[in-house]
Amino acid sequence: MELSFDNALNRLQISYQLVFERNPLPMLVYDKITQRVLAANEAAVKCYGHSAAEFHGLQLADLHHPDERPLLRLYLQQPEGERETRRAWRHQSRNGDLLHVEVDAQDVEMDGVRARMLLVRDVTQQRLVEQRAMAEREILSAVVKASHDAIISTDVEGRILTFSPGAERMFGTSRERMEGHGLELLLPERFRAAHVQQRHHFAEAKGPSRMMGLRMVKGLRADGKELDLEGTIAQISVGQEQVLITTLQDVTARVQGEMERQESRAQLSDLANKLMSQEKELVKRIAQAMHDQLGQTMAAIRMVHETMNVLQPDRVSPEITRLDQQLGALIKQAIRQVRQVLIELHPPLLDEHGLAAALDNELRNRSLTQTRTHLALEVPPALAAVRWPTAVEYAAFMVAREAVENALRHSGASSISVHLSGGPLSLEVVVLDNGAGFAPEKRKKIGHLGIAGMGERANSVGAALDVEPRDSGGTCVRLRWQPAS
Repeated sequence: MELSFDNALNRLQISYQLVFERNPLPMLVYDKITQRVLAANEAAVKCYGHSAAEFHGLQLADLHHPDERPLLRLYLQQPEGERETRRAWRHQSRNGDLLHVEVDAQDVEMDGVRARMLLVRDVTQQRLVEQRAMAEREILSAVVKASHDAIISTDVEGRILTFSPGAERMFGTSRERMEGHGLELLLPERFRAAHVQQRHHFAEAKGPSRMMGLRMVKGLRADGKELDLEGTIAQISVGQEQVLITTLQDVTARVQGEMERQESRAQLSDLANKLMSQEKELVKRIAQAMHDQLGQTMAAIRMVHETMNVLQPDRVSPEITRLDQQLGALIKQAIRQVRQVLIELHPPLLDEHGLAAALDNELRNRSLTQTRTHLALEVPPALAAVRWPTAVEYAAFMVAREAVENALRHSGASSISVHLSGGPLSLEVVVLDNGAGFAPEKRKKIGHLGIAGMGERANSVGAALDVEPRDSGGTCVRLRWQPAS
């Protein structure tokens, strides 16, 4: 009977030995009195990097990180009944790597020696993941605290869960006052009902996470001041709950500045329109005055001079003859100059016959003095008699004239062409030259009025103006007009 019991005991010990040696988790046995390691299984050898023989020469403290050895001594000094049987420690491997472990301890007897068996679980990777997650949370928290944007999280019902310092500054209220309350309190009352519908629609959308940009929205500060806001809203899952995270930027100053710029542009455009209109009227009046007064005066001087030539004696001194011829030449030159000024002040044929006829006359007159440059006008036959609004025709003519003048003065072009296209409800005037072209950054310096002046003329009638270098060399000036819808 005793033999049978001994056999059973031997088999049980062998089974425990196999469980110890083949356990996938590291297992150690140490002497409770000397703290010397008595046994280590294969998993412990693999985990710590010590061979089985090396383990037998180690003390329990040798497996602990040096910083934790004082804590280990205090732990071992505690009465056995007060010690935790499961505890987290920091161990180190043979090569000095830090190991985060959780240890379960159980008293055993080994060959008559009071010992303690340790079951070790290596949780290093888990701790690293937790530490990274904690570091990320700390960084995220620091970013949220430092951000000037308002970062607000709510549940799907709109109850505020978190309210960042940026949100406190933006809305002039505290996190304590807002948490648990509805997000609608941050909106002017007239927008709250619509916001509730939009929030429910967004929250009900399928998918683990979603984000969308917000259109410009109105916000309400605690002091009643309205804000212009823009930002994003994201839907994320936290556990089993859906959370909406709203990020808002205060763009009130930008919106106000844009409104002021638009108002200024409108005022400048209105002023430019008035100046263009006044310029046209003033030029017309000056041209009329020069034609009716100075022109007639010059014609009368010429008639008087010719009459004097008829009435003077046949014989006069050579000096008188020379002065008379010189005076005649000056009178003719003055008449030509007056005519040229009249042409430049008020385009002939424009009012009576339209843009195509006026441009044709302009280029023909230019050709008389610019013999080295080929000037051409291309107008489809169907457009020859088309008339556009008076202001549009005047602006288009002046832009074309300025573009031709710039090309003649500054580009060294040998060929300049003006092209008309469009119809009764559209107009495009294109001036092309094969000159030296220009750098876009110097566009404001070209010509005595320059591109800025041409642009103002185009803007005054609601037309678009493009001035660009041509790929083949030279410059393309393009004016496009369509009536406002």
